[in-house]
Amino acid sequence: MTAPKKQTGTESGRAWRIWIFWIFAGVALLLLVLEHRAHVLGWGLHGLLGLCVVLLYLVVRADSGGDGPR
Repeated sequence: MTAPKKQTGTESGRAWRIWIFWIFAGVALLLLVLEHRAHVLGWGLHGLLGLCVVLLYLVVRADSGGDGPR
């Protein structure tokens, strides 16, 4: 009678390597999705940024009291 052998993937020396691989793969996928999310928005993101600059300009101008000194 022979002793049962462990499966290759369940050995303690190899199990932590698989966990580390899947953690790195998950982080890489997350970064890939977050990085390319801006490209999906296209020119809309640039338009939103431009509107923010215009709004900031109008708020500063309204806070200063108008066009020129009185």
